[in-house]
Amino acid sequence: MTRPTMQLSRRHALQGAAGLALGGIAGAGVSPALAGAGRLPDFTDKRINVRTHVKMVGSLARETVISFMRLNIYADPGEGNFLPMFTMNNILVDYWEPLGDDEYQMTKFEAGVYTPMDSLEPLEEFVNPVTGETLPIHNFRLGPVPRLYTPDGYVVMGYDPDPLPIEVIGDRVFLATQSIESAPSMIEAGEMNYVNSFMTFSSPLAAIIDPDVASAPVHMQLQNKNQWAPWMNMHGRPGGTVARGFGSKVAGFDALPPGVLDGLRRWVPEILDTENWTEFVFEDSDFLPE
Repeated sequence: MTRPTMQLSRRHALQGAAGLALGGIAGAGVSPALAGAGRLPDFTDKRINVRTHVKMVGSLARETVISFMRLNIYADPGEGNFLPMFTMNNILVDYWEPLGDDEYQMTKFEAGVYTPMDSLEPLEEFVNPVTGETLPIHNFRLGPVPRLYTPDGYVVMGYDPDPLPIEVIGDRVFLATQSIESAPSMIEAGEMNYVNSFMTFSSPLAAIIDPDVASAPVHMQLQNKNQWAPWMNMHGRPGGTVARGFGSKVAGFDALPPGVLDGLRRWVPEILDTENWTEFVFEDSDFLPE
């Protein structure tokens, strides 16, 4: 599966483009003794750092990387305990292309189908645990989203996932990112939108140091805190949603857990035909003011 990427220029990467965020790629606190002995890569080298980052989150080669996550989502009513809401079958389709000189272009497509906490079967409606109201499900779509990774930093659209230092613990490499951001709401005039999102990627050290591995196997973990989605009919209430997710890269759509592919075909078929997904959409596109 190949797709022409949405190009972001190196000039934009270095200067920052309107609406995009430029983040530096952090070095790692690696033991000098181990690094000096040649047992670990020197993650303070910005070229080694960006290659490691891309190998973990995607691929150093021109290829499509598909990932699957399960996101458990909870209502945070503003006080007391979180209330379980549902889980999301979250699929990511990323098209990677090396541009030379340790620069890598990625175009991301993402979709999610909501399910009960204890099932992979899609929901058509859910009972809001805060209000008791029964609401129709509004499934998740995002894309196409371009990203550019370079030794001097990277450009993303939307979130600005600031990377923390790459670390080695035991025989695994860990890459953590944090997005702590605010921007004017595109849905409610005069209001702000707040996002707190944290990702952790973990790969075997052996895969990271193997020059023949372009895309390292990875465990992915997500934690985030968001405001209420407009389709939840919770505007004006305190609190928001909290999610924790886990997953990995997969060999392809046929490698998804049983039943997941059928749900994608029924509810978010765009993710299976990204060649024809050309117009940018995000979860709340249907709620934008006229």
